Amino acid sequence: MKFYDIISNELKIITFSIKGDKEKENMQDLISIIIPCFNAGKTIARTLNSVREQDYKNLEIIIVNDGSKDNTLEVANKYANLDNRIRVITQQNAGVSVARNNGLHSAKGNYIVFLDADDNYTTPYALSKMLKRLKDTDADMCVCNFTHPCFEQHLSSGVYDLTDENQFFNYFQDFFAYGMPWNKITKRECLTENFAKGITFNEDELFNLDNLHNIKKVALIDHVYHNYYCAPYNPQAVASAVNSIYSADKLSQKKSTAWHSAMKNHEYRVASISKFFPQYKEEMQYIRCFDFFFWDFFLMAKNRMPEDYISFTRKAIFEEELFQNALKDKERYGLKLKKYTNADIDEFVKLAYYAFRDIKAYNKKMSMYKVFLGLFGHFFYNITENANSKDVLVSAMLSLNNNSTAEAIYVNSLLEMRDLQSVSKQCRIILFDNNMATWRGVTAK
Repeated sequence: MKFYDIISNELKIITFSIKGDKEKENMQDLISIIIPCFNAGKTIARTLNSVREQDYKNLEIIIVNDGSKDNTLEVANKYANLDNRIRVITQQNAGVSVARNNGLHSAKGNYIVFLDADDNYTTPYALSKMLKRLKDTDADMCVCNFTHPCFEQHLSSGVYDLTDENQFFNYFQDFFAYGMPWNKITKRECLTENFAKGITFNEDELFNLDNLHNIKKVALIDHVYHNYYCAPYNPQAVASAVNSIYSADKLSQKKSTAWHSAMKNHEYRVASISKFFPQYKEEMQYIRCFDFFFWDFFLMAKNRMPEDYISFTRKAIFEEELFQNALKDKERYGLKLKKYTNADIDEFVKLAYYAFRDIKAYNKKMSMYKVFLGLFGHFFYNITENANSKDVLVSAMLSLNNNSTAEAIYVNSLLEMRDLQSVSKQCRIILFDNNMATWRGVTAK
């Protein structure tokens, strides 16, 4: 063999090696986007357009048609013909959990994204930025901010090290970062557990809980990349699960709330905690019982439920044993539950509902959840010298005492306004009494 033949063959080997490494790298960077859909014919085109417009092109787009009865399958197949990255899986109607599981089992990517068939990305660089953030921080998951009609999320670009106990609990209590499935990109190897079959409400939070033991580091990104769509309630069509809960025909039902629906999963949640986090069972088991009280409030406020109905349902939740256990559990962190009355609950609801409308109307850049926590702590707890900021309620109350955050300053101003209104009302009553006493010819004391 001549010298130039040897060199030529070696160059071919090097070329093939580089090409093979490049293909391997591309496969490692493949993102699988799983889109379950049921009767989503009116919205899925918007969702798919936002995915196809992403500047990150190495995508596998898996549409799982869950036995739709409208033109969802027709639209999905049309897009599959336009874009060879799209695959369509059809199953008999079995629910969103089965649909996501089938998509997950067929996914080939090393990174997984879940996307609802009526949501969309707000920018064409959402996925590329999130993947870069995940890699730059050597994280297992990246979480972005999102728009939502019920609540706002204001994540900073930090990192949760879940091997640190305090950071683990901070993340687990940050429900709007932890609990949602659709504002995340996750390493495929970290998703070893399936969505639970037969659970139709809050199944996504349970999926995140079941897989949390695989996640060691979570990167946050302080940009809004995801737009969550909340379909209006319509008894003749598919609506958001939460909007279906708050339909007008259920207003008179005492336990028709998202909190009560979520608590049906309490035993499942405790079993998962016992399996994967036995060392934290006592501390973790009532956290969702507590924070769903606020999540449910946000949903009611978004649906413009009457204030007296929200008070009615809050009182019903206060009567529940699970919520009472959650309230008492806060005392392990240095809080002391006050003796409260129904009037305290009414007053909390009044101020919290005002805050919700005010923050939404004027697009105030603060965490609605932290505002609600500050108000709740003021009405229902005293803080002791043993307070431990490992708990989010303690943290909110310490901030309130120090007036050290935007949320704390806002809450303190609300409470001051309330006190001034109360004084003003008392003055009007005293003035009225004095005038009546003068008219009668006596002096009021």
